[in-house]
Amino acid sequence: MALKRGICLFLACMGLLLSACAVAQEVECHFDSSREVAAYLQEADLEFSFQSNETIDAFVVNYKLSNATALKEVPVRAYVYEDSAAVMVSGIVTPDNSDMLKLYEDLEALNDSVSFVRFIYDAENNKVFCQADVPYVADADFGAMVERYMYITALTVDDHYEELAALRN
Repeated sequence: MALKRGICLFLACMGLLLSACAVAQEVECHFDSSREVAAYLQEADLEFSFQSNETIDAFVVNYKLSNATALKEVPVRAYVYEDSAAVMVSGIVTPDNSDMLKLYEDLEALNDSVSFVRFIYDAENNKVFCQADVPYVADADFGAMVERYMYITALTVDDHYEELAALRN
């Protein structure tokens, strides 16, 4: 009986190990910084998507929101380069840009009330996005830092969504 339990436990552990290895193999990162982010997201058991090209590795985690009434979740992207990561929520709102001075003053006031992230107006696309930059430091738990900034960015968008939505008027 104990042998059967031991074999079942061994097979279950091997199944988990193989499925974790399969997930790890899907993420082919170009940089050590990206490998640290991928390893941390997998270790933290967070669902994420991954895209890559020659110069950048991109991770997307969808965070559920609690305060924003118009949004249920927000996709937070981490664009990971060799020496840094840019954490971003893009296209949050399309603001009224008829009075650019007022728009920039409103964004400045909003940025005065937040830490770690910045709300930025993209004039080319007429969208407001939120961004935080994370410098890469080897052996400094970069993956955890990037995930924390992703979470903080989502939380900041959630906490300030009503103010951002007011930029539309």
